[in-house]
Amino acid sequence: MQRSDINIGTSGWKFDDWAGTFYPFRVPKTKWLEYYAARFPVGEINSTYYRIAPLSVYAAIARRTPDGFRLFAKVHAEVTHTRKDPASSLRMLIGALHPLSESGRLIGLLAQFPASFRFIEENIGYVLALPGMCRDARLCVEFRHASWLCDEAIESVRKAEMTWVTPDEPKLTDLLPFRIVATSDIVYIRLHGRNNTTWYDPQAGNRYDYNYSEPELAEIGSELLHSTFGARKGYVLFNNCHLGQAPLNAQWMKMWLAAESNGYEMNSA
Repeated sequence: MQRSDINIGTSGWKFDDWAGTFYPFRVPKTKWLEYYAARFPVGEINSTYYRIAPLSVYAAIARRTPDGFRLFAKVHAEVTHTRKDPASSLRMLIGALHPLSESGRLIGLLAQFPASFRFIEENIGYVLALPGMCRDARLCVEFRHASWLCDEAIESVRKAEMTWVTPDEPKLTDLLPFRIVATSDIVYIRLHGRNNTTWYDPQAGNRYDYNYSEPELAEIGSELLHSTFGARKGYVLFNNCHLGQAPLNAQWMKMWLAAESNGYEMNSA
């Protein structure tokens, strides 16, 4: 995959603890989106997992970002966690996101399932029914439990024309190990950090409190850059958002990819 085909961003952009770490104090919170979109070509809307805002909110996002800016939007918890009435939830979300899809900014919907959601017949049946509820929107599915990383699950996602999301997370027994998988025309990677201590213990700290080392970032970037998945685009979204670590890691990976593509070496020791 060519460097120009790889897009780097973060899972959200509005975090108070990014002030002074990513956002200069002189930049007001009302201008954070513009500041972010001037530095990254892609991002994620995670707030839709908790609440689907009125259409006017997403129209404002489209208005405030450049034409080339792209977004993924996370589906509501109703779709991935409670799973009572996903059709109504997706219909509401797709309607609210219309300004983003109409302007070409919306790449797809992100369905992030919990680690308790295992690869069993009932669950794969549920997942395969979701694309029919998404109209023409691309559905990207992220699984956390290690049981999903098998040929049967991957092929099922591919045949249903969904995009597999590759997570990077702590090396714990029940979680997926890092393995880039492509089931559509794009590769989608989400980097959550590798904090084994806090992942299941909120008393120990924030689950996403992790600062990737330069060798770790170079290894992930190299695997993507030299991949032969047949995908036309790659998206890498950093979700280690605690204390502004996500945009700092994302900026370093952008620089590393640029240097690698131009034949330069960055010291990642």
